Amino acid sequence: QLVGAILASCTAMGKVPAQTHDLMMRGGFEYDAKKDRYFMRGEAVWDVQKRIEKGVKQMAVPAANLEEFLQKEEKMVDELLEKLKKKASAAGKPVADADDDEEAEEAPKKKKRAAEAEEEEEEDKAAKKAKKKAKKAAEEEEEEEE
Repeated sequence: QLVGAILASCTAMGKVPAQTHDLMMRGGFEYDAKKDRYFMRGEAVWDVQKRIEKGVKQMAVPAANLEEFLQKEEKMVDELLEKLKKKASAAGKPVADADDDEEAEEAPKKKKRAAEAEEEEEEDKAAKKAKKKAKKAAEEEEEEEE
């Protein structure tokens, strides 16, 4: 509250003592020596830090550029996998040690293929039943006509 009062009152004042100046600079203000005034130019450091911490809790990856993002994302995913593996092993569940992404993807593909094969078999059976019913109906109609 004191910081807010200082910052609000300093927008129209000249240079302040070094400690207050430092606080204002971290708070997003810039000092214009020509005009001898402080102007709000950016975001406060503590607001940025709070937003980053909130994002990390939501599994976001804060980064300044793409390379940094990719490195931090990989690190975060590895840490998360280790944590989940420890949790699963503590619960007594089997943990597969698939270091390669391709190996981990093969199992779901096999399950999908098996499910697709079962669906095709069911469709074939349904089609055969429909054909049999159609033949019986046609035969019954022929018998009735005779």
